Amino acid sequence: MKSALLVAAGLMAITTSASAGTYLGLALGTEPGVNDELNDIATPDGRSGRALAGIRIGRISIEGALNGFGVVTGRGDQNVYQLSASGKFNLPLGDGFEVFGRAGLERTWLNLDDDRYDLSGNGFLVGAGFEYRLDLGVTSASIFVDYTVHRATLEDQREQVDATSRMWGLGFTVGI
Repeated sequence: MKSALLVAAGLMAITTSASAGTYLGLALGTEPGVNDELNDIATPDGRSGRALAGIRIGRISIEGALNGFGVVTGRGDQNVYQLSASGKFNLPLGDGFEVFGRAGLERTWLNLDDDRYDLSGNGFLVGAGFEYRLDLGVTSASIFVDYTVHRATLEDQREQVDATSRMWGLGFTVGI
């Protein structure tokens, strides 16, 4: 009986509506750290950036994002793009602060300016971070910091690359 009450209380805590609505956001990230296999063909060069949109119901969010960063390849300066859909769970800590975890699926492209040999593939992402929720009266907003690991298998006609990138991000969201 006691365990059933604990499970019921836990489920009610998860589904309690802390806030609801749609949001848009931007984040500026560090230069990605990448595994050796990706670094051999594309060395990161500069910061990463992310544009995101989501819908939040209670503590659960569904987010879509486009992440990108520059790389240097044998063909010069190029870009890596990561388009993702993920689920996010926020846990309030108090005074507007929350901790969150995120996991999802993504599609990754490494543009080599040659349609025959552009690398692309599917993978996943996992991440966690902290968020401070602001009440602006007219709308909601937040400031967040997160750490995300992206993992994908990229392929073209010639090769297959297991690519992993890791980056910190600092960003904000605004409710719409």
